[in-house]
Amino acid sequence: MNIEKMKGSQKECKKRANENQIRRLKEKCFGVNIRLQHVRVSNRKLNCLKWSSGESREHIIKKLDICRWLKELNHVFITEAIFLDGSRADIVDLTASVIYEVVVSESEESFNEKVKKYPRIFRVVKVLTKVQE
Repeated sequence: MNIEKMKGSQKECKKRANENQIRRLKEKCFGVNIRLQHVRVSNRKLNCLKWSSGESREHIIKKLDICRWLKELNHVFITEAIFLDGSRADIVDLTASVIYEVVVSESEESFNEKVKKYPRIFRVVKVLTKVQE
């Protein structure tokens, strides 16, 4: 075997791997920044679980589960995101452009009205929880 050919092949392989990694990072960061423009500047706390006193325990725990899963996937997210038009979402996955809306006792009509206000760049996922009786 020709050692010089092996070294050259190894260099090319490392170069391609490095270029692919840089391309993926640029795609991820560029996409996140574009989606972040839809969220109020004062509400851009990334990868942090936020909740309000009016939320039920089940609602908060389900949000925590989703946030932990997103962290495992290395996704960037915002909880209780407030959009420029004033609408609010439970969890916005900026990496995948998905809004996770946790529904405990909300009516279908109320949910649908809320979803209509969200920016069209995001896909909405309805997350159901079981209420303990």
